Amino acid sequence: MQWGLLGPEQLAGSRRTRTLGLGAAVRKFNQLAVPGLGGVWFAKQIFLAMLGVRVADRLRPTNANVKPIEIANAVEALACWCAFHSNGWTSDARLRGRQKLYDKHDLTFGRLRQPRFYVTQPMRMSTVEALVDLGFVQPGSQRFNSFRSTQAGIDLVEAATAGYKPSNAELEDFLLGRATDDASISYTTHLREALSPLVVLRRDARALIRDKLCEGAGLNREAARRKNALAWVRSIDPNNPADWEAKPTVIEADHWHDLRLGARFFKARNAALDVLNAIEAQMASLAAPRLTADEAHKPFPVQQRLGALREAAKRFLEEDTDPTEGRMATAFCRECIEADPAAVIRNLAIRDDRVLRLDGNDVLPGEAFSLQTQAETADEDGEGPGSDNAGRVPVPADISGRIRNLYLLELDLREQLGKFLNLPPGGVVA
Repeated sequence: MQWGLLGPEQLAGSRRTRTLGLGAAVRKFNQLAVPGLGGVWFAKQIFLAMLGVRVADRLRPTNANVKPIEIANAVEALACWCAFHSNGWTSDARLRGRQKLYDKHDLTFGRLRQPRFYVTQPMRMSTVEALVDLGFVQPGSQRFNSFRSTQAGIDLVEAATAGYKPSNAELEDFLLGRATDDASISYTTHLREALSPLVVLRRDARALIRDKLCEGAGLNREAARRKNALAWVRSIDPNNPADWEAKPTVIEADHWHDLRLGARFFKARNAALDVLNAIEAQMASLAAPRLTADEAHKPFPVQQRLGALREAAKRFLEEDTDPTEGRMATAFCRECIEADPAAVIRNLAIRDDRVLRLDGNDVLPGEAFSLQTQAETADEDGEGPGSDNAGRVPVPADISGRIRNLYLLELDLREQLGKFLNLPPGGVVA
């Protein structure tokens, strides 16, 4: 996600991804924060993915080899193309593929579903967990190509598409026809309003998603946490951002503990990334980008970041509790508080092994090393609302990215997300 370093499901840009071997720990703390949400942050993501599954369901009787991934990607690409077509090809956090889709004409399903036609990380990828856990697809699999619609999924598509008739056909029938005959798809107002991520989902469809977020809260802890978190983010006054000083009344004590613990883990993880970034910047300034671990910790910016990392790792270890498998988070934090700073750098380089790598005692460029020391621009494949937007979400520091996503989703369910994303500097959504 393009969320800076705020604890999302994954970090931005596939070529620059640094998991540090902590992917399972990140998933655990995010799941404890908001179970079943995945990377969803606005309602149209769920609908577009579900629409792809639904069209694939209807294609199966005549095409045994239909792949829901291809259909969903085609639907999403068409949706973003319609949105860009209507907004003059202006960038928006809810859209993907501006460069890939620009100046494309004569669209057909055959073109739309081609692997390189659209982005490599479509929004569909962030919906897998939510489609399963919220009951829109049949349980039993986390593989998108095996998804089948449940009645709730069918209801969602029907509620979201009611009244839209591109070429005088129901939207689902229209897409099914274009997927079958591969005829050219023309831009129409009904097609745009039904599909565009910039157009808020219909009221009944939003109500169904809200109901599913809260369903089962009296039966299991995961659903209760999701419902309580939704109530909490809705109650936050944007003029008075939430902090860690007082537990919200709607959040149970064990849930609050897990949120705080997760925040301490994310702060340590992000501090480790800051160290690696500082070393990379130092190496990029050298004629031959190579440093020993002892040399790498001497520049003042690296020393500063090592100090912040040590403090953050100690704070996590002070909790003396770790829900991750094999106490993965604890092992990581212990590596970050070793007395010898060169040892900490070696530990981090070994964990990275992508942007920076370790060879003996030398830190060397990895395959994703960059000579550009300034911040990278957002990759069009990136997930999330962008670091600027994420930074304006009024939730406690370092909290799981899922809480930020839930705040944005809740805004969208109240038709307020567009206003939030387009606020002038210093503005707030009431």
